[in-house]
Amino acid sequence: MALTPQLPEAQMRTKKLGGENTNRKTALLALSISIIIVLVITQTHTTGIGPARGNTTTTTTTTNTPGTISVQGTGQVAVQPDRGIVTIGVITQATTAGTAAQNNAITSSAVITALNGIGIDNSNIQTSYYYLSPQYSYSNGVSALTGYQVTNEFQVTVVASGQTIQQLGTDIGHAIDTATAGGADQIYGVEFTASSSALQQAKLTALRDAAQDASQQAHTIASALAVNITGVVSVTTNPVYPQPVYFGLAAFASSASTPILPPQSLTVTATVQATFSIS
Repeated sequence: MALTPQLPEAQMRTKKLGGENTNRKTALLALSISIIIVLVITQTHTTGIGPARGNTTTTTTTTNTPGTISVQGTGQVAVQPDRGIVTIGVITQATTAGTAAQNNAITSSAVITALNGIGIDNSNIQTSYYYLSPQYSYSNGVSALTGYQVTNEFQVTVVASGQTIQQLGTDIGHAIDTATAGGADQIYGVEFTASSSALQQAKLTALRDAAQDASQQAHTIASALAVNITGVVSVTTNPVYPQPVYFGLAAFASSASTPILPPQSLTVTATVQATFSIS
């Protein structure tokens, strides 16, 4: 029977310790490898996310604002004047304010009565200005009150509906002659216009024509650019103000009838700014 040699106790302890150290090193090595693998996997995962996010194509659906064409259309309508507004003034002076005002009232009343006598009633006569002011004289830098002046202005509307332009001029001239004969000493000219209904109708017609003009311009531009008009985006209109015509008078009426030559027509203008969508 073979006998197994017995190692000394010190050698056995050394061998045992050596085995334990080897096992411990093996475990530590395995743990380190595991940590490295985890780190590699984590790094790979993180690196994979970054490029994937950067390389992914994102499709965003947006509604593009359509192209537009903006134009301004103009419409003009001619209206025959059927009335004239004459501004007539009466100026009186006196040493006292009361006397100046009283004299002015007497003269102004005489003028109005005379106008009533030719068929112009008070509904067509309106006061537009009344002013009483002291009058001074100046000598060697010293002012002295000399009296008072009263100015009374009123507008007289001469209506000639359904009559010719020539007859309107004749009627206005007759009104001026009548006013000056009654005591008026200031004539500030004539404004020719038309009735509110005629001007309103002309305004609507001018707006319609302006809108049609804008549409025609837009379609002409679209055709030249090979695009299509698809709708109206916005429309803006400017206020329509009929242009009155003024006739200045260089002199007062004399014994002859004052000649007044009215314009053949008044012009009512409208403008429209329109924006059209195109495709």
